[in-house]
Amino acid sequence: MVEKFFLALDYKTDDEAIETGLDTLGFLKSEFGEDFVRNRIGAKINEDLLTGTVDPRHRRYGDEYGCDVFADLKIGHGADTGERIVERVIRPPSVLPVSQITVMAGLGPTILKKYAKLLHDCGIEAVAFTAHTKIPAEEARKMYRGETMDDVIYNLGQVAVEGGFDAMVLEAERLKDPRIYGLPIKKLVTGIRIDTTDRGSQSRVTGLGELAEVKDNVNYVVVSSRYLGSDKRAQLRGYLAALL
Repeated sequence: MVEKFFLALDYKTDDEAIETGLDTLGFLKSEFGEDFVRNRIGAKINEDLLTGTVDPRHRRYGDEYGCDVFADLKIGHGADTGERIVERVIRPPSVLPVSQITVMAGLGPTILKKYAKLLHDCGIEAVAFTAHTKIPAEEARKMYRGETMDDVIYNLGQVAVEGGFDAMVLEAERLKDPRIYGLPIKKLVTGIRIDTTDRGSQSRVTGLGELAEVKDNVNYVVVSSRYLGSDKRAQLRGYLAALL
């Protein structure tokens, strides 16, 4: 079952991200209750809003609604540099209530093991970022040397498991492959669209209906920013109804 829904606050400015995030959390609290928001909803913040000085207002997701923060940093550096990046986000003056951080699976298991220890020591889940959904499938297969996208994600998932990571990012379609479904690691699905023709800049997306078919095998999902905001209430209700 889907354990947690992360609201993708993928906006250009902190003001827009914070306003939309808090507004959506308030709506979900009124619709589903405080316990649902506290236990099942999180806020995902991209690297660009967490670079340099972190706006302390992002702490309000936790302070006011008890929500964790998924820091989608997509770290692709050696562990020494990565440690400084992590410290900047979770230590003073930022002190965000971070529950998950993404690191590139392509760094390999030796480096991933260092990240797993670093993050686990901080009480943070280590999430392996696999093949970006903006990369066309044919390019991803060449880059990661897979005959199919299932091969690509399975190979990167194996790396994540060997590196001691807690979760991996993938498309719902990949969970039809028993090799991938069987990997002993949590599955996080992103790039979800109610209407797959509405893909925006994504090259590979997951249809909401397709995700609903495999929702029992999914641990985390990312709710696209296109379904947040006061004018998207009906879409957000339908999105959650399909997965609860």
